[in-house]
Amino acid sequence: MDTLIEFFNWWVVDERTGDRWLTTYKLSRPDAQRAFPCAEPEPLTRDVRHFLAASEAPPSSRPGAKWS
Repeated sequence: MDTLIEFFNWWVVDERTGDRWLTTYKLSRPDAQRAFPCAEPEPLTRDVRHFLAASEAPPSSRPGAKWS
């Protein structure tokens, strides 16, 4: 089964200085909430990625063949 996960760059406010900055790397919503509880996503940086379930082999693989 295919899983879709959204990734964004996030706007974060530094509590000490009050400066607002955009994260360098894209994070999923759960990861961003753990790292930066009050972060807001930047909609223009949205990236949707498809992930296969961990128990499934990639569609182009055959038994005994190396994954490519």
